[in-house]
Amino acid sequence: MPNPFIRLPKAGALALPLALGLAMGAASPASAKGCEDLAAGRCKVKLPGGITMAYVETGPKDGPAVLLIHGLTDNIRSWSTTMAALHKRDPGLHILAMDLRGHGQTSMPPRAACSPAPEKCFRTSDFAGDIVAFMKAKKIAKATLAGHSLGSFVTQEVALEHPELVERAVLVASSTKGVDNVALRDYVLKEPVEGSWKKALEAKGWKYPAGFYMLTPLKADPKAEDWIAKNWVVDPAADPAFLKPYVPETANVRLGTWIGASKALLATDNTERLKSFSVPVLVLWATQDSIFLEADQTWLKQSLSEAAKTKGIPAYWKRYGVIPLPASGAQVSDIGHNVQWGAPDAVAADIETFIKTGAPTSDLLHSDKPPALDHIVTEPGKAEVIKLGQ
Repeated sequence: MPNPFIRLPKAGALALPLALGLAMGAASPASAKGCEDLAAGRCKVKLPGGITMAYVETGPKDGPAVLLIHGLTDNIRSWSTTMAALHKRDPGLHILAMDLRGHGQTSMPPRAACSPAPEKCFRTSDFAGDIVAFMKAKKIAKATLAGHSLGSFVTQEVALEHPELVERAVLVASSTKGVDNVALRDYVLKEPVEGSWKKALEAKGWKYPAGFYMLTPLKADPKAEDWIAKNWVVDPAADPAFLKPYVPETANVRLGTWIGASKALLATDNTERLKSFSVPVLVLWATQDSIFLEADQTWLKQSLSEAAKTKGIPAYWKRYGVIPLPASGAQVSDIGHNVQWGAPDAVAADIETFIKTGAPTSDLLHSDKPPALDHIVTEPGKAEVIKLGQ
């Protein structure tokens, strides 16, 4: 009897061939040139509000647009393997990934206006305004938006305020709110940002928060990369080779971004607003998400179920992984918060299938050998997929 399980290597092992396939894929005369992936380098566009946004794009410019939006202190790299996999699955899609303001190679909002209270310049509405301006600059009338973590809240904001621009929304590792989120409040903002890093910089004469705005964690702690590698850029489901460049990149994200985006997200609550969500939506969540927990999914399903009933939109919630988050609160043995790092091809398949059919695949992705996480197993037709609003 054939084995019903399909065994896949860890996510990072797919990165090189997928990236090569992306860079070498056949391009029509209308295809994007010059910034197809991270290896080719980023393109940049100056937005009317003053932000210079860095991005990569692949596929024909007249194809259906898909925008990939990363999370807190991340950059385009977060979506790179998924972008390559999605392009391989459907070369006709026009896929774009951008660095959000204050992340990657996109500029910071102005220091004079923002440094006294960075959270006023890193609200989800600020990020969303940049996305809308970017779409206009790129002459994209409508797009599928896929956002991870912070990026999922940006996706929510664009869809809520500009539904005419959003064909459909994919929310990866999301919630209805950041308010009272323990991971963000206690394990990012409280310590180290407003804890040891703040203490070290104040001892050197820098004033919080204005004086911190353009500094990086390395200014506070020359060994900040060690904390980042141990506590922040962590995913046992992802290949270490994929994660390695992330550590120095994250260590060079300005403290204005760390402070501003964390505080702004901790003040965000879309629980009621999402009940009027009016575009088709797919939520992807993994069992060992250590930031947005199972309770967050209950709230998200409740709000989007009401939207599905009142607005008549297709709304789906899909689970990755099978092993619950352990009592330690740390991802150790299954897919976690960074779903697209651990299972990029599966996330690409769900996005593509959602675009084409209005629903995700029914395949279940999970670890096969906890706690080793040597492989991710695919069980066709076994995923928990909930059609909301029924």
